[in-house]
Amino acid sequence: MELLMSKEKRLVYKKMPWILFLLTVVILPAIAWPLSFRLTPEAQTYPLIVKILMTAVILVPIVIQIPCLCICGGYLLYCYGRSGTQTLNVYDDVFVFSYYSGGGDNCTTDTYYIKNVASYTIKKRSITIKGQFKRKQSGRNSSQRIAHWITIPRTFENEKVLIDFFDKHILLEKNNRK
Repeated sequence: MELLMSKEKRLVYKKMPWILFLLTVVILPAIAWPLSFRLTPEAQTYPLIVKILMTAVILVPIVIQIPCLCICGGYLLYCYGRSGTQTLNVYDDVFVFSYYSGGGDNCTTDTYYIKNVASYTIKKRSITIKGQFKRKQSGRNSSQRIAHWITIPRTFENEKVLIDFFDKHILLEKNNRK
């Protein structure tokens, strides 16, 4: 059974990166730049400590704008790509999670085959699954290895099927140990 993506849940998933991006890259510099020009002529009459504090308050948002643009912009693009390119398939004995990243010749597809689930944690924006899964990567840098945890964005309509699968396989794993 393939789990379908929900447009509403995907919008909610992308909301926090947008707020972070707008706050650090647009709003803080939009406040800091006009302040720096307005307060410069008046700052000559203030004591030295006030001048230093004003300079710090004004320059910090301006100086961190470039790194924030890279970090927050990259995270925003990551959330857009990750939530839009993933596929979840739940079968009786295996759960397959795959997503692709990149484009053209650099496109890679990561596929996780999940049989044994040790535990899972449901968070506001994602589900973290711990266990042992086989990870297959196809594309330019193809490889195979074993992963111990994965994080899946909560953008699917029917999460109950996924949680039932995890509960069933956690119980099977506990029964197999006894």
